[in-house]
Amino acid sequence: MSSMKLRKLLAVQAVYHLRSAARAADIVHMSQPAITGAIAKLETELAAKLFNRTSKGMEPTHAGGLFCARIEAAFHHLKAAESYLQARRGARVPLHRLITDVHLRALSAVIEVGGFSQAARRLNLSQPSVHRAARDLESLCGVPLFRRDGALFEPTTEARELARFGDLAFNELQMGLEELKESQGRIEGTITVGALPLARSKWLPLAVGQTLDLFPQAQIRIIDGPYDAMLNDVLHGRIDVILGALRSPSPSPDIVQNFCFDDPLVIVVRADHPLAQNFDSRSDKLLPEQLADLSWILPRQGTPGRLAFTAFMAGKDLPPPRSVIECSSLVATRALLMKSESAALLSRQQVEIEVDLGLLKIMGPPLTGSKRSIGISTRKGFRPTRLQDAFLAAVVTVAQSLAAKDLNS
Repeated sequence: MSSMKLRKLLAVQAVYHLRSAARAADIVHMSQPAITGAIAKLETELAAKLFNRTSKGMEPTHAGGLFCARIEAAFHHLKAAESYLQARRGARVPLHRLITDVHLRALSAVIEVGGFSQAARRLNLSQPSVHRAARDLESLCGVPLFRRDGALFEPTTEARELARFGDLAFNELQMGLEELKESQGRIEGTITVGALPLARSKWLPLAVGQTLDLFPQAQIRIIDGPYDAMLNDVLHGRIDVILGALRSPSPSPDIVQNFCFDDPLVIVVRADHPLAQNFDSRSDKLLPEQLADLSWILPRQGTPGRLAFTAFMAGKDLPPPRSVIECSSLVATRALLMKSESAALLSRQQVEIEVDLGLLKIMGPPLTGSKRSIGISTRKGFRPTRLQDAFLAAVVTVAQSLAAKDLNS
């Protein structure tokens, strides 16, 4: 949006607090006509009236209150960046008043795509413009943002943190736009979900279905991949929520983890596996020598599932398995099981359909000590829109239903 400039939004915020364009003009160093013109243009673009003009001043409308709360949250992130840089350089710069959206978008794009040329193409700007924005921002912050080694460069820690705060600020503004539409009865925003392996089989699809039943115009984006990558996206505001195994301890002070249910792991093989013949899954257990001879399809090192497996084998005085395929894809794991004599470590929920169809077989009770805490991970301070709140409620409802079913099975 052409008028979503940080300085103009700062003026809108000042009017919201002071209830007067004239008084706001003294604070943000803009003329009163410039402020009223900026607000009028923003209202046109948003298709929403933000203020009522009265003899006593400018009173925010309901829509104005919603959007200004998001502006406040956006500038809170920029002020947090000020505090962070102050700790690095020893002097505070009023960054939230001086930084521009071009500065922040250029920095974020350069870091995300790994170069100035690629960032220029993404932003539809010239490469010199992106370079100039980066240099200006570096001068403004008073700390190096890039380490240069010939043609190569590496963003500094300060650059990455500043980009994160900038991404969060823009995310708040985007959520403000969606809340304005919601206030007009248009529930058509976006939910971006990071899905860890367990969530993809039943939990997430059922929650998505419930949400779309309520709001059929909603846009839901499901992202899979390594946990660390999804965690980084949550911290930048690019993903709203991660569903799956919780981490202990929490991976970051900026992450909030909410427990939903416990999920133990079971050993799974194809139904006609040599060990599966005459094996009663309800009462039989694999012997230590059978466990030692198996080849395995396991989660990646460091994941809760892999840690549980390592502890389980150690508890039986067994060495680490000789043959291991590391795989975080449920689709690939199922295919590998069907084509080999390997065993996999999975949740009962993940293979429920294949077991019922007689394609796979669970080999005994859940592994001792393999119970994982499953839940919702969001960033600290996350304030969901109405749509996002409805999705999170569906996630909790489905989780309770699945947990109750497991207890009764």
